[in-house]
Amino acid sequence: MDYLNAFLCGGVLCAIGQLFIDRTQLTPARILTGYVVAGVVLSAVGLYAPLAEFAGAGASVPLLGFGHLLAKGVRTAVAEKGALG
Repeated sequence: MDYLNAFLCGGVLCAIGQLFIDRTQLTPARILTGYVVAGVVLSAVGLYAPLAEFAGAGASVPLLGFGHLLAKGVRTAVAEKGALG
């Protein structure tokens, strides 16, 4: 079941990106950047962790996972050294 969840979630994320490429005038670079920012925002709001728990590699491998790791690193650094570091 884990493989199916990862496959479906990763596939949906890729399909959404492909729809943005096909249906909008956005460049692939802007779409990729949007995915990273979406990962940061979802992580900040607390919605990314349940998604990653459900989908596993299907959510952590795409660029949303990179945004989540950035947000997690910032959160850890702020907790250790404060906001001004």
